[in-house]
Amino acid sequence: MRSLFMLISLFVCSAFAQERIPYSNPMDRLAFYEQHGSQVQSDIKKLTFINVNDPLEPLNRFFFRFNSWLDRYLLKPVLNLYRVTVPSFLRKGVSNFFQNMNDVPNTLNSLVQFRGKAAIRSGMRLVLNTTVGILGFFDPAEAIGLTYQRNDLGMTLAHYGVGAGPYLMLPVLGPSNARDAFGLAGDILVEDKINFLKVPEHYYSDPAVFAVYGINYRSEIQFTYEDFESPFSYDVIRFLYTRKRELQLQSVY
Repeated sequence: MRSLFMLISLFVCSAFAQERIPYSNPMDRLAFYEQHGSQVQSDIKKLTFINVNDPLEPLNRFFFRFNSWLDRYLLKPVLNLYRVTVPSFLRKGVSNFFQNMNDVPNTLNSLVQFRGKAAIRSGMRLVLNTTVGILGFFDPAEAIGLTYQRNDLGMTLAHYGVGAGPYLMLPVLGPSNARDAFGLAGDILVEDKINFLKVPEHYYSDPAVFAVYGINYRSEIQFTYEDFESPFSYDVIRFLYTRKRELQLQSVY
């Protein structure tokens, strides 16, 4: 119990310290560590799993605070208004429409990775939902067993051995890393160049289309920053994103 109490106290104090004590060995500077060496060292080593490559942490924490403020005072109220005023079937149609657009880079990335079955599935979904599904507002492909599977450029880069690189907290968009941020930019460029159904060209030129796109994008994110409100929110979200991405890559490959 004493060890557990000291660990909790250490974490609370570290949140307010001017110099953040690294998780890899946070007891180095405490006399308690000298007195209770072996047991405390064993307990601390269990926490090393939360370490993430984050050399830009001060900048990332700034954007984390900005995103948290933006989410609480702007995005969540807009999203709540959207859910109250727009019928659920129409919201689902909008979600299906933009998901159908995502099957363009999904198909191309599967082809580049030489994943033939995945490319055929995404391509068939794109054709079926665009035609029978009325430009993607409905998802008949799902009904016949052609489930949606994300495959982005970040996954393609990982497939060919590119490491994740440093963790990044992107303004507005949230948790990412160097590889996936580059991949996101590439996928957006692909959609813009292919310009399927003439929609991507309106993302940034038409404020109404961009607003709907942004609201739908936020509605697909199932967590809020307030869900992790604690002195360690940044660390928890950083770890959860990194682990989730690792699991996504493992499920594909």
